[in-house]
Amino acid sequence: MNAFDMISEPILFTQELREYSSRVGQSVELIQSLADALLAEDYAKVQTLHEQMCKIRGEADQSKLSLYSQIQGMHFHVAGGDAFNQYMACQDQVADSLQGLADLLASRKTALPIELRDDFRALVAQVVNISSRTMSLADGLLAESETACTDAETRNSLDALRGAIDEKGKTRQREMEFTRHLYNFEKQLDPVTLIFLDKCRTTLHEVADSAEHAADYLWLMTR
Repeated sequence: MNAFDMISEPILFTQELREYSSRVGQSVELIQSLADALLAEDYAKVQTLHEQMCKIRGEADQSKLSLYSQIQGMHFHVAGGDAFNQYMACQDQVADSLQGLADLLASRKTALPIELRDDFRALVAQVVNISSRTMSLADGLLAESETACTDAETRNSLDALRGAIDEKGKTRQREMEFTRHLYNFEKQLDPVTLIFLDKCRTTLHEVADSAEHAADYLWLMTR
């Protein structure tokens, strides 16, 4: 029994959940564009992308409220219900952290030193990668929950989950490389820029960490 077995309209519910996950996925995709605009010092584009992020975040919140309105008065199977709550909390944290990063990038016209740009670009790309894998896994698992899944589909989903978890190690490596180079270069940076870039790093870490945990809870929720 999974988290959908106690819902009166499971197909409608999973469609709503896929819509919510899709909105979070759109936020993930914007982060790469925001980082590219920052590195190009195209601050007007950063502002435009920030406005798009705010719009998507608002749409995600509406999807979330629609989901919650459906489950009022319903009682999940205990294990599945807890996994659902944790999955939503992790997805919410991904969306919050992405919005926070967009707010941060839009708040200050920061020129990254050339020496740090490759590391920053690689870190963002890796965070987008692990987050996108989680979103793809969400779409696949939720689609499976609408029908009886085969053993092969279950194995494919498990492989996708392992792939998302494996990406976390690569993300940590990218983060350490950026952090090491950032502090090696700290004497050439003014204190505000140093704090700004370190805050970008910690926010990206939060995105990757929450995305990984979302994948774990999604697996539990749909089994």
